[in-house]
Amino acid sequence: MKEEESRQTWENKAQFILACIGNAVGLGNMWRFPYLCYKSGGGAFLVPYFLMLFLCGIPLLLMEVTVGQYTRRGPIAAMGKICPLFKGAGVGTVVISFLLSTYYNVIMAWVIYYLVHSFYSELPWTSCNATWAVNCFDDIGPNVTAPAGMKSVTEEFFE
Repeated sequence: MKEEESRQTWENKAQFILACIGNAVGLGNMWRFPYLCYKSGGGAFLVPYFLMLFLCGIPLLLMEVTVGQYTRRGPIAAMGKICPLFKGAGVGTVVISFLLSTYYNVIMAWVIYYLVHSFYSELPWTSCNATWAVNCFDDIGPNVTAPAGMKSVTEEFFE
């Protein structure tokens, strides 16, 4: 009979709850939620949002956490222990987590890139006198429209 390996455990319940909240909410949701709320109808969006949150989101989160705690395994092995057919759901969870991590790494790279450039003595997006400026025009003034086929300096720098 094979002995089970000892696994790390949480020091207390508060650490576990804060880790779950941090993984479930994430920084991307904090950025996107006001935009989605505004785009989808403002306050009227909150009714179906909270309805689905309480009917689907929280129960599924609790189920996943409970299965993980009960089996003391990772997502693939935990779902496979419940039912071998569910192993695909565990693989799907891991694949989606990998894709989201890759997506957020790109966003964080942009943030670091623009943060570093914001400390230059002359900001690179203030004028078209740069090697990357191909189709740009100096957009001086509040109500300036771009000529045909041209982009503002900030837009050109971003792209």
